[in-house]
Amino acid sequence: MRIIPYILYLYLLAFHYTILSDLISIYGATVDLAALMITIIAMYKDELTAFWFAFAAGIVAGTFRLDLMPWEILFLTGFAVLINHISRRINISAITARMIILAGFLIVHETLTILLISSESFLYLMYRYVLPSTVYSLIPGWVFFLIKDERLTWNEIKAQF
Repeated sequence: MRIIPYILYLYLLAFHYTILSDLISIYGATVDLAALMITIIAMYKDELTAFWFAFAAGIVAGTFRLDLMPWEILFLTGFAVLINHISRRINISAITARMIILAGFLIVHETLTILLISSESFLYLMYRYVLPSTVYSLIPGWVFFLIKDERLTWNEIKAQF
């Protein structure tokens, strides 16, 4: 029973990469859902769960660029274990701390992926794709953390409208 949510997360990730990614991209900036999900799972679950989910998410994320699949698996599993260790050693009860960890992982993951694809015009690619994608990925993460901390509830949303 405990594995079913993770299978659904992987289906959501595959659905995002096959259908939603192109629909919700804004001028090349996309939501890095794999990094977002792995960061959240690594913060709230144990190390073994984070490792195996990151491994499976790396396979799903790498199926569209098979030459990058081993690197995706390596990056995602390594950072899942690293984020898990960091979140165990520091106080992540503040939303700012969680957002800093998420932003750092998103920037490093996107930067390493850009370096693997092409090292030409690195600064342009950072400015054009990595930074907008990081900001675009932080928005759903921020909303998730608000809902998780119960700072954003359905009753508050209904009261606004």
